[in-house]
Amino acid sequence: MSESGPGRLTVFAPAKINLTLRVAVPRPDGYHPLQSLVVFADWGDTLHASPASDLSLQLDGPFAPALAEDTHNLVLKAAWALRAAADQPQLGARLTLDKHLPVASGMGGGSADAAAALKVLNDLWELGFSTRALAEIGSVVGADVPACVWSRPLLMEGIGEEIRVLPAWPELNAVIVNPGVPVSTPDVFRALDRCEDRTGFGVLSRVPVAGDPAAALALAAAGRNDLEQPAVILNPVIGDVLAELNAFDAVRLARMTGSGASCFALVDEAAMASHVARALSESHPDWIVRPVRLAGAA
Repeated sequence: MSESGPGRLTVFAPAKINLTLRVAVPRPDGYHPLQSLVVFADWGDTLHASPASDLSLQLDGPFAPALAEDTHNLVLKAAWALRAAADQPQLGARLTLDKHLPVASGMGGGSADAAAALKVLNDLWELGFSTRALAEIGSVVGADVPACVWSRPLLMEGIGEEIRVLPAWPELNAVIVNPGVPVSTPDVFRALDRCEDRTGFGVLSRVPVAGDPAAALALAAAGRNDLEQPAVILNPVIGDVLAELNAFDAVRLARMTGSGASCFALVDEAAMASHVARALSESHPDWIVRPVRLAGAA
């Protein structure tokens, strides 16, 4: 959290990266139980909040136009949920979202923005909710919001509401690639449910990986993203991205994150991430390519 003017607060909303994502068959209520090893990048959106008599949201940044027609923005949903939890419907704020993450990209941008709203308004309105309480409030806004409230390495289970923060996890270097194609999450889940070989998922190891990138890489590599195959069938360009990433000797693991279309590649050094990102940007100028650091445990 930072201040950027009299009474104005600013919070960063980092991209969420699913290093692994296992998805079980849907429950009777239609929700899919999942299990995911989640980390957060040093790339994301920024949300500003200033005191105001009413509640408003302004959109700025390169991807603001993609949200211009969205009348159910998760930032406002989170603000309404927070006011309801505090039983103070009169609270207001002027919110400005600087949108840098592509929309419908599998990086949890909307959920990260909603989580940022909960955190910044909790401070602006001096409500005093704990992180755990904000995560619980966020669960009514969206399945990924609780994880984004924590914004640190964690294991996410249930339908997203069961969070186990990892006390020991190393920082990792990576490249994120988005081919500029929005992906419909419901379509990907429907395609997954049509697969005939659906099985449940095992228990991911909860052993902390204290400052050991090699052990973290091995744990991530032992998993998979169950949504990757159906997403590639629906959007073959995702397969092209993965093939391009895997062609680099420096890439240790390449995988789709979330429901796509964004993919990540883990590498050993930041210089390697910059090299891969530069090469891909030159060969595919229409792709969004970003070298990042995936934060470790605080």
